[in-house]
Amino acid sequence: MIKRPIPNYVDDQMQVFFWELDEFFPSLTIFVVMFMWDQLTVGIVMTFAFVKFFGRFKSANMAGVLFHMAWWVGLMSMNKKFDNGAVREAVK
Repeated sequence: MIKRPIPNYVDDQMQVFFWELDEFFPSLTIFVVMFMWDQLTVGIVMTFAFVKFFGRFKSANMAGVLFHMAWWVGLMSMNKKFDNGAVREAVK
């Protein structure tokens, strides 16, 4: 039998090392871009600064604030009825 970690809550995001996915991918992007520009130390500092400030932002707001912001600007759909968050008025 293979042991698998059980999340504390059903809605928990996947974790990479000690970061959640929404913290990991932007920080990875910052790190890779700065690495390609030969600015490794600046990339490491910017990555950790981003994770620190973004973690504060996430803990200060309600759960799911990032999905709400992505829907609000029209980057993702919520469901079939509310497919575009960029539409501000429903005209029937």
